[in-house]
Amino acid sequence: MKKLLKNYIYNFISQILTLIVPLLTTPYVSRILHEEGIGKYSYSFSIITYFILFANLGFTIYGQREIAKNRDEQEKLSRTFFEILILKTISTLISTIVLISLIFTIGFGEKYNTLILILGIQLISCAFDIQFLFQGIEDFKSIAIRSILAKIIGLVGIFAFVKKENDLWIYVLCLSISVIVSTVLMWPRAIKMVRKVSLKSLNLKQHIIPSLLIFLPTLAITIYSVLDRTMIGLLASNPDYENGCYEQAYKMNSIILILVTIISPIMLPRNVYEYSKNNIEALKNNIYYASNYVWMIGLPLIAGVCVLGANLSSWFFGDGYLEVPLLLMIMSIRFVSSGFSEIFGTQLFIPIGKEKYLTFSVVVAALVNFGLNFIFIPWLGATGAAITTAIAEVIVAFMEAIFVYRMKIVSLRKILLSSWQYILGTILMFTAIFFLNKYLSYSILSFIIITIIGGIIYFAFLLIIKNNFLLLLINKVLKKNINTNLNNQKEDKAVAILIELSEHEKENKCKK
Repeated sequence: MKKLLKNYIYNFISQILTLIVPLLTTPYVSRILHEEGIGKYSYSFSIITYFILFANLGFTIYGQREIAKNRDEQEKLSRTFFEILILKTISTLISTIVLISLIFTIGFGEKYNTLILILGIQLISCAFDIQFLFQGIEDFKSIAIRSILAKIIGLVGIFAFVKKENDLWIYVLCLSISVIVSTVLMWPRAIKMVRKVSLKSLNLKQHIIPSLLIFLPTLAITIYSVLDRTMIGLLASNPDYENGCYEQAYKMNSIILILVTIISPIMLPRNVYEYSKNNIEALKNNIYYASNYVWMIGLPLIAGVCVLGANLSSWFFGDGYLEVPLLLMIMSIRFVSSGFSEIFGTQLFIPIGKEKYLTFSVVVAALVNFGLNFIFIPWLGATGAAITTAIAEVIVAFMEAIFVYRMKIVSLRKILLSSWQYILGTILMFTAIFFLNKYLSYSILSFIIITIIGGIIYFAFLLIIKNNFLLLLINKVLKKNINTNLNNQKEDKAVAILIELSEHEKENKCKK
């Protein structure tokens, strides 16, 4: 538990910067590039995402799992690392060649080709991305440091060089440079961690099928998370505007969602390790731990976004983006559905080798999403895309829950029953902030005040009813601080004793 908490803190530091940077840049960029500029970026990024997806080919999550399995054996770890790295380099090269060929032949539209070409830098960076190594050995400190430095570079670049509406390509370039810098920064430490291995000892074929099995659900997830923007660009009556609104709402939703899914990268390698050691009870406890976390954070976030979405949009994005508040409300269901999709799919199915359940769930959801988009997007534009995405997310979580129930490794009933305290707290918080928001004018100050009051009410209620999970978290944090203080006190006493002995020795020498 102590290591999980430590990794959570490091991952939280990294992810909180993922929160802060868009919070700093989005209001600025929204006003400089406007809805159409953001829409062009959104459509272009949706195109490059498919190529990045095929470049990674499931190796990110698969590599994390395999490294976690072999982290206690240096030789196997090093061999696994180089095998996966070579395969990633090959798939990245193929994907890059296909992209360049398409741009200079049929193209993606004159106003998008240049942006897609610049975003190709992010595609190339896939070959150098070795984050799976550090995630597998649970070294989240290195990941956090890398993430912080890269995001600062991107942040400085955006504020320094993006000054007018025509600077959209510079904005895209700043984002792409920060991505490739973040991958390169990991290499100095990685070189010290892995050993040289003989090329003859490498077995690339053994990784292809397992990584493809993980790639299929990733592909399906991309269909209903990224394809929406592609289909808006193709089917909506005003594609750039609709994509601009959808991009901002989805980005804000994803930023907030980080608070829920932040625990998943930590739990995956831990659960892989526990299962490989046949520690089933530890695995089960980790799933229950993560479930309580999703309930505790996800439910109040849904209530908060539904009440404060319009307030947030009014001062955060500026004029325009009229559809964003409604889109935020529709997408807020992801705070629970995506949370449990991560728990069941990533934290349970992948560690125990049951990726087929994850694959089946997301493929069904992707097909439903794809079909509904043809109906809803021409009719409702971005709102239709948001509705289909929400439906797809719920389908994934529901189908995965059915598989969990049938497997009987963990109790689905226990997971569901653990939600009632969080539901009551959320209802209490929602009632309070609804009336506060109704009588206060929209502004950043009122948003902060209402958010703080809502948070105090929610967590105070959980403390009053003595919620076990929250008390456990508080106890772990306090115990860690107490132990640190005790260790410091012991060190101070030891130093004092040494000083006293030294002085006593000097006195004896003087007497002699």
